[in-house]
Amino acid sequence: MADEHHHHHNHDCSIPSDESDKIIERIVEQLRETGMRKTEALEELLRAMLDHHRPFLLSELGESPGLSGRDQATVYRLVMKLKDLGFVRQISLGEKGNHFQLILADHHHDYLLCRECGEITEVPFACVLSELESRLSKELGWKSLSHSLAFQGVCPECAG
Repeated sequence: MADEHHHHHNHDCSIPSDESDKIIERIVEQLRETGMRKTEALEELLRAMLDHHRPFLLSELGESPGLSGRDQATVYRLVMKLKDLGFVRQISLGEKGNHFQLILADHHHDYLLCRECGEITEVPFACVLSELESRLSKELGWKSLSHSLAFQGVCPECAG
């Protein structure tokens, strides 16, 4: 089956495992420069966040395979540390609380959040704000801009 040319965005952006191995190695390497040790928990956390590249609640991360046996405080601390170091972005998606997503270059997604069932769906179009970001850079001189955008509404299932 020759279908490697389909870069199809479904609800969940999954990254092939050989690619995620490389990404994890690279992140661990960069983290080592900040003095952060490579631990099994760290690797498992990164893998969980890459296997399904989407925004996670801390509780969801804690329940993911590989992390479910771990101390939740450890998982929480790691996520916060990654956020402080700029590897994870925090997205406020409604009253469900803060979600955390691994930042990947060229992998920017915006999300739709259902108020009723809490379903998170990736916006399947190119981000409208990237144009605005480059204008802000050009005209106002801001560098390394990023944003997180979440539309909130009622999904077709709940609305039906």
